[in-house]
This record gives sequence, structure tokens and C-alpha cells, in this order.
Amino acid sequence: PPTPQRIRAAPPQPLTKKKAKAMAAAVAAPIEPVSVPTALGGREVLDVGVNVLNLQKIENPQASLHQCASKYGAQAVRSVFEKLELKDKVSPFEELNLSDNNIGDEGAQWLLQGLTSTTSTGESVGKNLKVLLMPRARFGTAGMKAMGGVIGASTSLENVILSSNICDAEGMEGEFCAGLAKNKSVKSLCLAACRLGNKGVAHLCDGPLKSHPALGHVSLQYNRLEAAAAKSLAQMLAVNQALRFLDICGNSIGTEGALALVEGLKNNKGRLTRIAVAQNEIQLAGAKAFCDFFMSKAGSKIEFMDLRHNAVPYPGMVKLRKELGKPMDGPEGWMLL
Repeated sequence: PPTPQRIRAAPPQPLTKKKAKAMAAAVAAPIEPVSVPTALGGREVLDVGVNVLNLQKIENPQASLHQCASKYGAQAVRSVFEKLELKDKVSPFEELNLSDNNIGDEGAQWLLQGLTSTTSTGESVGKNLKVLLMPRARFGTAGMKAMGGVIGASTSLENVILSSNICDAEGMEGEFCAGLAKNKSVKSLCLAACRLGNKGVAHLCDGPLKSHPALGHVSLQYNRLEAAAAKSLAQMLAVNQALRFLDICGNSIGTEGALALVEGLKNNKGRLTRIAVAQNEIQLAGAKAFCDFFMSKAGSKIEFMDLRHNAVPYPGMVKLRKELGKPMDGPEGWMLL
């Protein structure tokens, strides 16, 4: 049989000035507006070449929150990032506001895919994003896990609000905690009203909250937290180095949880300076424990402590205010503790 001939690849062509100029022009060209679908079957043109993309729109006083929430959905998110992919562009968004829209789990997945993709030159599409606002975006467990992927892949995100997306404790498992643990840039995280429960907070406290190097503010308001969650938070506070403001208002940690949190604050050695525990049914004993800590040497670094509406009776309130050196001056004084 004949000897097979070697096939030699053609040598790479040098990049000419003309080609280099054309490539530079393509990169520098502005991103064209994109037509996105709306929930009512129409389409709307969005400018995606801006630093702030705000889809939380109430255009007139007659518009309801339901109308606002029904305007954009998963396909709008898809259209935005498909346009960026088509143009091989990095997203210019420094702030992305998808609040009060029907993004859902599908839209969260498109957001994950879009922000974590790369251009032909290897740049991350979402490298400029600093603020991600997605409260009431109607996603659940799968969507929250996708947000964990977004957080984990980002080196620029600083402020993340994901409140009022019902994901339960399962939303904190796996991808979300892994992503938050991987991240090194987020400074503020709001997970209010996500129905995390004791188990969901345990996932956070046993994982990323113990060692995140930058996370200074965490909001866990209205998450059906009880004494068990307060104990998890107390154990986390004993070793956490970065957290400065913890907000757990609107839960039910009770007196037992309050006493556990105070012990956690003592072990924290003054790194946490602001704590909000309003509406937690901690009663007189719990409120007194917090006040005693506030007035002690160990609590001298505390700048702000919110203990309002905690089932403390009026005589107990009068006594606590007197011990704090802030005696009751009028009938409205009971609200100030």
C-alpha cells in the first residue's frame, strides 16, 4: 500500500493592522438595545449598555405591584444575556435590579449562565457586577442554589439582596453555602423572609458565616427562627472575624435563644458592633441579659442594639430603663428600648 502522506497544518497567519483595527472596533462598539418579551405578550426595548439595569418599574400611580411583578420574567433575563453573548461583550452592569419581577427558578438559571459565562478573550461577563437586587423575584430552592453559583463565581459582588424568595432550608444546602464560602467580596447579604428556619441557619453558621473574610452585614429577618437558630448563631459569633451587624428581627428565639446569643456576643470579643433582635419574644429575662451585656465592659463596643417589641411588661421596662440610666420621661418611652 502507498505510504500515507503527512498533512501539514498551514502556518498561522500574522495579525495584520487591518484585522487588529477591526477587532478593536468590535470591542469598543457600544452594545445595542435589546428587545425583551413582557408578560402581557408584548415586547419592550431595553438599553443594556448602562451601568445600572433597573427592571423594578412602576410607571404611573395607577400601576399595582402585581402589574410590576408580572412585567418581566425569565425570558427577559435570557434575552439580555443572549444579546451580550452575540456581541461577545462583558456586561457593563454594576447594579442589576430585578426586584418584584417574575424571574422564577428558570430566570435564576439564565442569570447564572449569563453572569458566569466568558467572552472569546476569557473575560467573565459578570466581572463588573457589584450590586444584585432580587427581593420578591418569585424563585425557590433551585433559584437560590443558582444564586449561590453567581455569588461563588463573582469577585466583585458586594451587596446581595435575595429576601422574600421562599426557598426553605433546602435552599441553603449545597450550592448556596458552597458559593458563599468560595466568595471573598460580598459585604452585605439579605435573606429576610425566605423561610429558612433553624435548619437553614444551621447550614449557614456551620459553613460560610464562620469564615467569610468580608461579610459585615447579614439580615435573617422573618425566617421562623427559634432558640436552636440562636444557638447556631452564637457558636458562629464565637469564631467569626468579619461580621459587624446581625439582624434577626421578627423571629421567635425566646428567652432561651436570647441568653444563648448573649453568650455568643461575649465570646465574639467585641467584633460585632450592631445587633437587632426586635420582635423575638425574648421577654424580660432576655431583654435584661442583653441590657446587662450592653452596660458591661465586654459590651462596650456595641454601638446599636434593637430590643423593641419583645413582650417586656411595662414595670420591667421602667426598671431596665432606670438601670440603663435612661429613665422613662413619658408614656411613649416604652418604645425606646
